[in-house]
Amino acid sequence: MGYTSRWYQIPDNLQADWLGILVSIKAPATRGGVITAVEGNRWVVTLAGIGRDYPPTDEAGFLDFARSLHTPIIYEAIKDAQANSPLYAYKRTENSWRHYEKLSRLPESLVILGDAVCAFNPVYGQGMTTAAIGALTLSECLAKQLSHNADGNLVGLSRTFQKQLSKTIVIPWLMATGEDFRFSTTEGGRPNFMTRLMQRYIDQVLLLSSQSTHIHKAFLEVMHLLKPPSALFHISIFRQVLQRIIKQLTTR
Repeated sequence: MGYTSRWYQIPDNLQADWLGILVSIKAPATRGGVITAVEGNRWVVTLAGIGRDYPPTDEAGFLDFARSLHTPIIYEAIKDAQANSPLYAYKRTENSWRHYEKLSRLPESLVILGDAVCAFNPVYGQGMTTAAIGALTLSECLAKQLSHNADGNLVGLSRTFQKQLSKTIVIPWLMATGEDFRFSTTEGGRPNFMTRLMQRYIDQVLLLSSQSTHIHKAFLEVMHLLKPPSALFHISIFRQVLQRIIKQLTTR
């Protein structure tokens, strides 16, 4: 994924029934965008493209890209708005996990965490949360190490921490890569049967979340790593997903 961003002054005569806009990217479509209000009575406008279908960094190309989305709402908002920044592009958005815990030799007194270990496609908003969980994991490992070594000996901490850290990364990694596998242009393996099954299940959860505050809250808690993915399989949610699937099958 790559994206291009720009700041705009919010028009004084704006007539809109929204405070922000999100045009999601849903496979097989590759384009989306977002408008967010920020300080100084401005918008940050970001257009994004999947599979190297990157938004241009020239004036006309940026507007054409906005107009090409499956709804013209972003284009209509910015076509006459005053831009007050250049166009900024960023394309280093691939998921990347370096398995330091598998090294046969690891220097003592060195720990690696955050993006240096695992960097995520930023669209899912889990990178900083995962880094924070890594810091908490380091604190726990350090406390345990010192409880067994009153003299402050830290030999072995590095390897213990990297192994523990890898366990905390598994869930957000599977969530991010599972979604990226929806796109045929994704590199680095192919989705298996379980991944495709989970994608279909999540599709139903998302549809239900637009009607249920309970399901919407559960989905956000899982996305922000406050609860494990198993929360989306609670009987109250699973029953509604199953009912939707049965209804779809019987009405075909």
